[in-house]
Amino acid sequence: MTETKISASDRYFDALNNIDQERFLSCFADDAEIHDPYGGRPFVGKEGVRKWFSGFERTWSNFSIEGDDPFHCGDRLAVKWSVRGEAKSGKIADFSGIDIFTIGQEGLITRMEGYWDAPTMLAQIR
Repeated sequence: MTETKISASDRYFDALNNIDQERFLSCFADDAEIHDPYGGRPFVGKEGVRKWFSGFERTWSNFSIEGDDPFHCGDRLAVKWSVRGEAKSGKIADFSGIDIFTIGQEGLITRMEGYWDAPTMLAQIR
């Protein structure tokens, strides 16, 4: 299961790096939840995942996220990451965080929690 979890997170980061909505959607179970950033309103189900990605797509013209060594325990995987992105505004943002993935038996993400400082990132691109 460890390889399956890592493969799911690799596909997730690859979809973000390529700003590829269909590849992103294929990473998630039908009833998945995205809590990104954590503490905000969750995005639930395929429509919620699509809505989260649409906001992502509207924000970034170029996006590069690199995950560090993943840590796994049971059905969960934690990955520290760093981003350098160019917003549609033309401004550059550098920020980092940790994503916690819950991976189902099918190798799909059933829950993703993103821990990062959204206000600081938004201040960089405005």
